[in-house]
Amino acid sequence: MAENIIEVKNLTKTFGDFTAVNDISFEVKSGERFAFLGPNGAGKSTTIKMLTTLLSPTAGSIMLNGHNLNQMSYKEKARNLAIVTQDIEVPDMTVEDYVLMGRLPYHKNYQFFDTKEDFAIAEKYMELTNVSHLRNKYLNQLSGGERQLVAITRALVQEPELLLLDEPTSHLDITHQVQVLNLIQQLNEQLELTVLMIIHDLNLAGEYCDQLILINKGSIQMNGKTEEVLTFKNIEDVYGTVVVTKTNPLSGKPAIFLVSNKILNELKMKIK
Repeated sequence: MAENIIEVKNLTKTFGDFTAVNDISFEVKSGERFAFLGPNGAGKSTTIKMLTTLLSPTAGSIMLNGHNLNQMSYKEKARNLAIVTQDIEVPDMTVEDYVLMGRLPYHKNYQFFDTKEDFAIAEKYMELTNVSHLRNKYLNQLSGGERQLVAITRALVQEPELLLLDEPTSHLDITHQVQVLNLIQQLNEQLELTVLMIIHDLNLAGEYCDQLILINKGSIQMNGKTEEVLTFKNIEDVYGTVVVTKTNPLSGKPAIFLVSNKILNELKMKIK
């Protein structure tokens, strides 16, 4: 059985009198594709920010490969995990220079220039993510989908074991959503990269993830395999929305169908 790369125990985060995350515990095994689901304001982003130490927990612990995450140095953390946010920064630099920033955790003291090894690693991952043809373009010249791929490339150049993604498909059309998630699936399988992400689209989560955590009001409502979590009852209980769940005939993964009020009212009329 795969070892746990992340172990979260009794994690809590409060802001004054408001509890954003309430005593949650979970584990992520090495090599898994894992996602947080839940309504807006459920505590997903707060949890991710604690996993990246952008926020400190009020209580509880986060262990990364057996080490307390909040006691690790910046370089240790950056060599073990990388994050891609939903809002990609757009500095005035070329794609290649931006990607090379992922090598900073490996620079020695007073090292001001990238090495041949840094360039080779950047080239390797630009080819893998199919963005090498963009190397001389500036970030503000790219589409949203291209920026997301470039941000993932920079994260890979850190050569982490764990990749954290905060809503990687937000603001993207279906073509780019599938492109990004196909790439993540490929990276997971080829590089044995562990992936932990927040995703709002239940169908994308069901199709591309192995394990899901359903969060509501700062607490874990369900933690398990996609088919265990994405049931109509769980979804209706957390989201307050009527859905129908079926099985994708090709992948065997759960698929969710929305039901409009018009159809519900027509069904009620037929039953009467």
